[in-house]
Amino acid sequence: MRKSLFLLLITGVWGSTQAQTSTARKSPSVSVNLQKLAQMRIKANSASEKQTAAQPSSNSKSTHSHRVSNEPLLPPLGSSANVNGVRDATTTATTANQACNLITMTHRENNSNVGTCGTGAYNAAYSTNGGATWDSSVTISCNQPSRYPNGVLFNPAGNTNPMNVYDAMSGPWTNSSTTAISWVETVYGSVTIGNTNSHEMFWTNGISPNTTPQNTGNLSFMSSSDDSTVHVIGEGYSLNSTGAAFQAWYGAVMTTGKFNAAADSFNWYQTVFRPHLVPAIKGFGSMSLPYDSSVFPVTQPGQAWSQDGKTGYVVIFGNLDSSGVGYNYNFESNQPIVYKTTNSGQSWAMMPMYNFRNIASLTQFLTPSSDSGVAEPLWYTFAAGNFAQGANNDWDLTVDMNGNLHIFSAILSSYYTNPDSGYAVEFYAGHHGYIYDVYTTTGTGGWQARYIDSMTTYPAHVVTNAESNDWDNTSSSSVAFGNRLQASRTTDGSHVFVTWEDDTTGATTDSLVSPDVKGQGYDVANDTKTMIMQFTHSANNYYLCASDIALTSGSSNVTYTVPATITYPQTIPSDGSTAVNYFYLGSIQYNDNMFTGIPAIAQPGFSITANYPNPFNHITSFNVNLTKESEVSVEVYNLIGEKVYTIGAQKMTTGSHLMTLDGSGWSSGVYFYKVIANNQSITQKMVVQK
Repeated sequence: MRKSLFLLLITGVWGSTQAQTSTARKSPSVSVNLQKLAQMRIKANSASEKQTAAQPSSNSKSTHSHRVSNEPLLPPLGSSANVNGVRDATTTATTANQACNLITMTHRENNSNVGTCGTGAYNAAYSTNGGATWDSSVTISCNQPSRYPNGVLFNPAGNTNPMNVYDAMSGPWTNSSTTAISWVETVYGSVTIGNTNSHEMFWTNGISPNTTPQNTGNLSFMSSSDDSTVHVIGEGYSLNSTGAAFQAWYGAVMTTGKFNAAADSFNWYQTVFRPHLVPAIKGFGSMSLPYDSSVFPVTQPGQAWSQDGKTGYVVIFGNLDSSGVGYNYNFESNQPIVYKTTNSGQSWAMMPMYNFRNIASLTQFLTPSSDSGVAEPLWYTFAAGNFAQGANNDWDLTVDMNGNLHIFSAILSSYYTNPDSGYAVEFYAGHHGYIYDVYTTTGTGGWQARYIDSMTTYPAHVVTNAESNDWDNTSSSSVAFGNRLQASRTTDGSHVFVTWEDDTTGATTDSLVSPDVKGQGYDVANDTKTMIMQFTHSANNYYLCASDIALTSGSSNVTYTVPATITYPQTIPSDGSTAVNYFYLGSIQYNDNMFTGIPAIAQPGFSITANYPNPFNHITSFNVNLTKESEVSVEVYNLIGEKVYTIGAQKMTTGSHLMTLDGSGWSSGVYFYKVIANNQSITQKMVVQK
C-alpha cells in the first residue's frame, strides 16, 4: 500500500469521475448505487427535518402524566416534539457511568417546554437509581434549531458525585433552508448533571477556522474515554460553487473534544480520514486525478476507543483502491476500511485490507456468488431502495479489554463479484442476513468472526397503515424502523454486548411490525457467550437506544445491565412528526452464570441449547441451530404426558434461531419440550417454579 494512505491529517478533495451503469444479471439480485444511496440519505434526513423543524406538536402534555393506548408501562424519562432526534441508531443517545451509577439519555427538548427553548434544545435526562426515576431538566443549546443529539459522559478523575459529571453533546444545526444547504453549523457543548458550567460552541461548515463542510445530520458514534477526551464522527462533503448543495464525499471527519479544566469545557478539533475508494466502472470516467470525487462510502463511518483513550479505530465501509492508480479492487467486496491509533490519535495507520471470504465462520451460511462460486461476505449496513430517515446505518462497534475492535452488523451473500461492479452493492434478493461480531485479533493484525443469530426481518422497513396501529406514514414524512444493532461494553472491556430488535411474529418476514428486543453477551477473557436472549414480549419497542457502556453490580455472579430507552408516540396513529415519549427499558440484563459454552444436544442437521432461565415462572428461551433450511415445531408435555403447549411448524433458514416458551399459565412442576426438525426430534427437561 502507498505510504500516503497512512497519513491522515489531510484536507482537500481529489479527482472526479462518472457514475457506473450496471449490467443485467440472470438471477434475482438487488443492486444499490452507492453515489445515489449517499445522496438520497442526505435528502431523506434534510427533507424530513425541514418538514417538522418549525412545527412543534400541539400536544404539550408532560410525559409523566400522559399515556396513550398500548403505551409501555415503563419509567418515563422525557419527550420531544417529534421522533427525528432518535431515528438514526448510530447516534449515541443513551449512555452510563459506572463510578457514579449514572444513566443518561440526551434528547431534544421536552415537548412541554418547546415554547421556552424551542424544539432544538438538548435535554440530558438522568437517573441515579438504576432507571427507576428520571430528571429531565438539564438543558443546553436553548432556543437553537439543533437536531439529532449525541450525548456522552465525562467524569473527572476520582469523582463519585453524579452532579459533577459532564454531559458532552454534539449535533447538527439547521436553518431549514429549502434553496441552499440547510445543515450550516455544528453545535458542540457540555454541561454538568448538576446543570452548571454550561458551554456551547457553533462551527459554521467550512467557514469557521479549521473546519470542514459536513453533512452534519449524520454526526454519530460519540464516545468518551478516561484521557479527558470525547469523539464524534461525521461525513465531509465538498460544496458546489453556489454553496447550495453537497457535491462530493471526501472523507470521514472525526471531531475530538479535549477537556480544559481551567475553562470547565472542551476544546474541539477535527481530523479527516480519506481512503482512496474504488472509482467508477473500469473504462469509464477520468483517471487524470488520483481520487474519484464521485465515490461514496456504503454507510455512515464509525469510530470507537478503548476506555483509556489510547487505542482508537475509524471504520469506513467501501471498496478500497489500494494502488492509488488503476483498478486494484482488493477482494472485490465492500468491506471495513479500518484506521487505527495506539497513541491517543497522535498518529494513525490504515490496517491491511483483509480477505474476509477466508473466515469460515463468516461464510458458512452464505450463498456462493453467481460468477465465482465462492461465498463473498457483504456488510449490510443500509436498506436497499429505502431511503426514509432511520432506514440505514444498522451497525455498531466497540473496543474490548485487549484493544481489539468489534464490528456488529448483518452479513449477506454478495451476488456478483466482478470488479467492474465494485461501484455498486449487489446481493441476493430476499436474504435477510446473519448477525456477526467481526473482530480484530490481538497482535496478529488479522480478523475473526463470531456468528450470533439469523435475521428474521430486513434491517430496515417503512411501516405502513396496513401493518401497524402504532405508527404509519400518513404524511410525506415516513417512519422507518431498523433492527438498530447496537454495541455495548463494560467499562473495563471484559464483556461486550450486542442488542437489536427483530420481529418473529409479523405476518411477513420483511416487516418489522411488532419488534422485540434481543441481545447476546460475550466474555472476552474466557471466550464464552450467552445464548440469544429475548428481553421483551410486547409490540412497542420502537427506536431502541442502547447504552455504549454496560453497568455491573455484585461481586459473585455479577449482573451486567445494558441501559436502554425506547420511543413511543403520544398520539396514534403517528408518522413521526408529532410528539413522542421516551421510556427506560430496564430488562436488558445478564449475569455470570449465563456466560457458558452453550452446550447443545444434537441430531443430524440440527441441535438445541438448554433453555434459560431454568427454573422459570413466565418466559424461558432456547436456541435451535440448523445446518440447513428446515420445518421446525415445538411441543411441550407435562409429567403425565399431556401436551400443554405447541409452536406450529414454521420454515427456518440455516443458522441459529431463538425460540421462546410462555409458561405463565402452567402449574409448578417438571415439563419436557420436544423440538422437531425434518422428522427428527430432541427432548429436554425444564422446571416451572412459581
